[in-house]
Amino acid sequence: MKQFTQAKALAAVAALAMALAGCGAGSSDNADEAPVTTIDKDVEITFWHAMTGAQQTTLQQLTDAFMKANPKIKVTLQNQSSYGDLQQKLTATMQSPKNLPTITQAYPGWLSQGFEDGTVVALDDYIKSSDKNLAFDDWDDVLSGLRDGVTFNGKIYGMPFNKSTEVLWYNKTLFDKLGIQVPKTYDELVAASQKIKQSENIPGLGFDSLSNFYITYLKNNGTEFDKSLDVSGAQSQAAFDWYGKGVADGTMRIAGTDKYMSGPFGSQKVGMYIGSNAGESFVKQGAAGKFEYGVAPYPAKYSLQQGTDIYMFDSATPEQRTAAFMYEKFLTSKDSQITWAVNTGYMPVRSSAIKDDKYTKSGSSIAPILADATKNLFTAPLSAGSQQAVDDTDSALEGYLANPSQNLTDVLSRYKATFDSDVKQ
Repeated sequence: MKQFTQAKALAAVAALAMALAGCGAGSSDNADEAPVTTIDKDVEITFWHAMTGAQQTTLQQLTDAFMKANPKIKVTLQNQSSYGDLQQKLTATMQSPKNLPTITQAYPGWLSQGFEDGTVVALDDYIKSSDKNLAFDDWDDVLSGLRDGVTFNGKIYGMPFNKSTEVLWYNKTLFDKLGIQVPKTYDELVAASQKIKQSENIPGLGFDSLSNFYITYLKNNGTEFDKSLDVSGAQSQAAFDWYGKGVADGTMRIAGTDKYMSGPFGSQKVGMYIGSNAGESFVKQGAAGKFEYGVAPYPAKYSLQQGTDIYMFDSATPEQRTAAFMYEKFLTSKDSQITWAVNTGYMPVRSSAIKDDKYTKSGSSIAPILADATKNLFTAPLSAGSQQAVDDTDSALEGYLANPSQNLTDVLSRYKATFDSDVKQ
C-alpha cells in the first residue's frame, strides 16, 4: 500500500467534530479509574486497521506472537480496507460509541475532538505507571518527533505505529554519469535539476506531495504552517515561486495524473524525487533492470513525520484498556519494530531499533541513512481546520503550477481568503 501523503493524512476534522459532538463528553464510566495492572481473566480486544499486503501479513504475524505470549488476551484484527473507508467508519460509529473498537489505527486529525472530550483515552497513566509490567519500557527511545505527534495539551493520546518521513530518491546511475553530488539544500536541488534537464532533457526533480513540500519548505525557512501563517506573505510567496520557476523552465514537475512520482522515476522521466521512505518497494520495482537508484535524507534540516498511530477509546473496559496497551507496547518494542520495518518499509519508531544491526544490515536502502533522516522530524500543527487548510494548499499549489506564468500575488490573495477561513474553524 502506498504511503498516504500529508494532504490526505489529517482527516476531515469538521465532519468528525460534528459526529463527536453528538456523543457528549466520553462514553464510559471508566475515565477516571486507575489502570488495571494484570489480566487475570480472558479478555478480547478489537483493532481496526487499514493495512494490506505485506503490512497486513506482518501485523498478523506480530499479533499471533503477542497472543502466544499472552494467552489470556485475544486480539481480533478487523481490516477496514483503506484509510478512507476506515475514516468514514470511525466518523459514523462515533455517533454510537459502544460500537467502536478497543483501538484503531488513525491519523491524529481524525480524532482531535476526541482528545478534547475524553472519547479517546490518554495513555499517560499507562506509559508512566509505577507498575513495571505495565509501564512503557523507555518512552524516550521513541523518536521525539513521533512523540510530539501524539501529544496534545500536554497529554499522550496515541502510540506511533506505521510511520515514515520524506527522503530524496535519485537515479544514481544518472548522477554518476553527470558527476552530480547528492543535494543537501534547496539550492543544490535546483542546480542538480538544471544539469539533468540540460543533459537529458527531462525534469530533474518532483515532489510526491505538494502540501508536504510547502509545509516543509516553510519550516526550513523559519515559518510554521499554523493559524498565524500569512499565506500571502514573503515566505509563502518564496515557496510557490521556488517550485513555480522549476516547472516553468522544465527542470521540475509534479506527479499530476501519475499520483506518485515513483512511476515517472522508474520510467526515467525524472531524475530524482522527494517522497516517503516507505516507497522503496515501488522504487525498486520501477528501477529494476534499468538503473541503480540511491536514497538520501531530505535535503534540508527538517523533515515531516507521516503515518498513523494507534488510539484507544474510552468505551473499552478497564481490562480491555490494559490488554490493548500491552499489545501496543508489544507492537512498538524494539524487536517488533525491526520486524515491522524490514517487512513493510515503514521506519522503526524507536531509536534503538533504527541503530540495530538487524535493521541497518537488513538490505534496505533506507536503513543505513534513516538515523540521519530522522534527526529533525517535525509534526505539522493540528487544529480544527488543519485538514481543509492542507487540502486547499494542495489545490492552490497545483493550480499555480499548472500555469506558473499567472500573477502570483493574485493566486496568493485567493489562497489567503480560503486558508484564513479554514483555520478559523
